[in-house]
Amino acid sequence: MTAKDVIKHAVMYIGEGNLLSTTTLGGSGTPDDQQTDKLDILLTCVNDVVETLALMYFPLKYEEKVQNNTGFVSFSELSKDLVDLIKVVDKYGYELGYDTFPTYFEAPKGEVTVVYNYAPAEVDDFTDTLEVAGDKVTLRLLSIGVASRYFLIMGMYSDAEAWQTMFERAILVASRPKTAKFIKKRRWF
Repeated sequence: MTAKDVIKHAVMYIGEGNLLSTTTLGGSGTPDDQQTDKLDILLTCVNDVVETLALMYFPLKYEEKVQNNTGFVSFSELSKDLVDLIKVVDKYGYELGYDTFPTYFEAPKGEVTVVYNYAPAEVDDFTDTLEVAGDKVTLRLLSIGVASRYFLIMGMYSDAEAWQTMFERAILVASRPKTAKFIKKRRWF
């Protein structure tokens, strides 16, 4: 899913359907200055919503191997922006003890596998793919969040509050387990 897909869906929620006719969103017309400003705001909203979902509700998990020669692994050596270190595993699959510090973590020397949650990279272009966690984060969920943020930025506070409530409810629905639980039929005597 790209930022363009989310914005195409969100513009219908915010009443800015005229943005669909711009070349940025697949139309034929060149966007004017006002439309360009709105599209930039919407792209900022997409980044904000994706980051909020990844950091607070649906974490992005990553696993990578790191050669630890000194006993200290800097967070900057990792390929993604670390948010939460989950575990460190040696090459045989055993979990290792580690100590975390502000800019690095300390673990036994050797090749280790680091499992951690990370912050998604910001998208700069409308065609960039969004980093979201699995199938729980849907186009609808992202679009509702973008509409909420857009109304807040534009100063439409009552609309922003209504859409924020819808966003929170959509998060609640998405975070529920997929398996349904039923109570067996029973007889009453």
